[in-house]
Amino acid sequence: MTLSKTAATAWSETRFWVNLLAWLSKRHPGHVVVALALVWLAWGSAPTAIAVAGAFMVVARSWMLLRPGSYWRLAGPIVGRYRAQIARLEWVDALASCGLANERPALRVVSRWPRLVLRTRLAGGQTIAGFEQQAEALRSCFGASQIRVEPDGTRDVRISLAFEDVLGEPFAATVPRRVRGASVVIGREWNGSDWALPIGPHTLVAGCSGSGKGAVLWSFVFGLAPAVRDSRIQLHGIDLKGGMEILMGRGLFTTVATSQAEAVALLELLVQWLQRRTRQYAGHVRSHEPTTDDPLHVIVIDELAALTAYSIDRELQRRADVALNILLSQGRAPGFVVFACLQDPRKDVVPARGLFTQMVGLRLKDSSESTMVLGEAAVQAGAHCHRLSVDVPGTGYVVPEAGGPPVKVRAGYASDELIRETATMFATPTTLSVLPVRPEHQRRGRRADRASDNV
Repeated sequence: MTLSKTAATAWSETRFWVNLLAWLSKRHPGHVVVALALVWLAWGSAPTAIAVAGAFMVVARSWMLLRPGSYWRLAGPIVGRYRAQIARLEWVDALASCGLANERPALRVVSRWPRLVLRTRLAGGQTIAGFEQQAEALRSCFGASQIRVEPDGTRDVRISLAFEDVLGEPFAATVPRRVRGASVVIGREWNGSDWALPIGPHTLVAGCSGSGKGAVLWSFVFGLAPAVRDSRIQLHGIDLKGGMEILMGRGLFTTVATSQAEAVALLELLVQWLQRRTRQYAGHVRSHEPTTDDPLHVIVIDELAALTAYSIDRELQRRADVALNILLSQGRAPGFVVFACLQDPRKDVVPARGLFTQMVGLRLKDSSESTMVLGEAAVQAGAHCHRLSVDVPGTGYVVPEAGGPPVKVRAGYASDELIRETATMFATPTTLSVLPVRPEHQRRGRRADRASDNV
């Protein structure tokens, strides 16, 4: 261990013990006073007692750092019981301070560890929406890092509290051996469970530059990779930044477009395939099942606004909008899915925003952008994308397509090496080249030139 690492470790441990003592003094001042009084009364044997207590704390701390699994198996239930007891003692005051006072504030502890899950009955006049609006205030009252409020039956509300930030440390993206079911695991949720993103819905990922959109994109692509190799899924990439992102994993994509003209050609080709498939399915099939003959087509767009708003050729932009709207409005049933990323979620930038049924909000600029992406109710329930730190790329909130409270999530980090390795190992057996379309004004110019030549 280098000197700098040793100093950093020493400083980290010092902060831990100082914060622990400060927390104990604030939370249990009486216990701290009694402990100091006992030390003062037994001053003669104090050095021995302090040495024993110090050795115990050092051993416990070392155990927690070196063998966290076994440590928390023993200490976790104890910590959970302590937190549950604190919640019972502070429940009435917490409700009152959050404007949720209840004459009969019955509280039931559903689970103590690893999350503290509470259930309470709504008083007359109270609603789930009221608890969702006060979710952040409740989280602050109990000193939790994350909170989730959701209905439990018709008259009860369930409150889940997490005290450890399991999303704080980065982790590597994974590539499954096969695609199972209708979703793919692309990261972790706030409670440590897998974040499984459904494949079928059209998905829009919004976030500032550096917010980790690439992590979400590649984690999603990795989840589909086994089916890509088996020809049950075909990926089509659109990257108008010259292909800087998509071409890193070119082997996974059946088609790739890196210019506006190529993107329009690709989208219009996919619309033709969609319409041909709907004619084949008419009167016979209502929902698509991926096969090698009829694969699921997933259109991956790295920066959607470059396609729909930032083009200097208005005709190509109009054609892209038309094709994209057809894919979004008609594509799900016959097996055409759009997965798009963008930085600016405003409606004038992405007119088709309302056709995306699955939204992922990463770090955004302000609360208005968070509301644009996830909706006002989600922001009131705690989905504050504009408060996410720049130090946790790939972290955001997602609102389940079936409804419910927003969930904090984080996607795994996809390194360049992992992208290249996956593209080689799970390469698609089918690749096609897309010829760029020629704008109408260029065609008119060529016709005029030919006409003048004939004259």
